[in-house]
Amino acid sequence: MLADCYEFIRRLHDLGLPWLFDTDPTIFPIYLGLPWGLSLGPLPNFPLPSQIHTQICPPIHFERYGKEAAKDKAYVQDCFDCVVSTMQLALDQLTLKVNRS
Repeated sequence: MLADCYEFIRRLHDLGLPWLFDTDPTIFPIYLGLPWGLSLGPLPNFPLPSQIHTQICPPIHFERYGKEAAKDKAYVQDCFDCVVSTMQLALDQLTLKVNRS
């Protein structure tokens, strides 16, 4: 979205310009999107079709849970690092699998 010109459109409506479908959109954006390029208002933005690849990974189990574990900042950071590295490894493997096919 590049800008919201709702206040300007609201003033035009107050001067007699009807709302599209008799609905006050509460926002009236100026945006760059497909298929129309630079667009005004609440027009739908249709994304181009793309192929999505997903992978379900095994659950990550942690040694400790609960409030006490959440208060230990070092433990929380270790858990965060474990999740990030596990997910990055899975994404790298998925990328290799997709590129091979």
